Amino acid sequence: MMSMRLMSDISNFSVRSMRCASCGIALLLVTMLASCVTTDPRLIAALQQTSVREIRIETAPDVKMTGLFTEGKPDPQLSLVVRTLKNAMEKELIGLPGGPTHARLVVTLHVVDLSTKAGRILIHSDSDIAATVRLEDAKTGRLIAEEPNVVAGNSGMRGEGLGIFVAMAVNAAEAAGPEDILAQRLANAFTHQVKQWLLVKK
Repeated sequence: MMSMRLMSDISNFSVRSMRCASCGIALLLVTMLASCVTTDPRLIAALQQTSVREIRIETAPDVKMTGLFTEGKPDPQLSLVVRTLKNAMEKELIGLPGGPTHARLVVTLHVVDLSTKAGRILIHSDSDIAATVRLEDAKTGRLIAEEPNVVAGNSGMRGEGLGIFVAMAVNAAEAAGPEDILAQRLANAFTHQVKQWLLVKK
């Protein structure tokens, strides 16, 4: 009986060891593949030759929001997001990356989900944007570069580990300020992602 249990334990240990080894190998392969991925040098060269002089914000015909009870409907605060985003991007991106070719940056919004202040505090709702970004020659309209899926968000603090009242206090502090503060935070997060794309080095 003891030898059968011992053999069973050894067998189970071997299976677990093989699974762990397989997971380790898979993780190593993913890491190696990720380290081999580099930005196309042609994209870097194209971006570095440009200088953003104009920013245009568009909304896709099927632009969606993904919030609670509103999935599939246009965001009622869409115009606020568009206005705030344009202001943030003009402040941060005009003149970048600094090349001789004047370019137009066109952002097409596909998903816009802006949390309300009450939603952020009471149900910890998040804000998100997903968009296509393209850079085109300001004179000719020729496409220079395109990033089909730029995603950014501004997340509410959850209650796990801290307690619901602590999370609500943190969310209330984050939502304090001007009426458009959450739109500003979302616009800044998205602008940061686009800036990283424009200034990509490798």
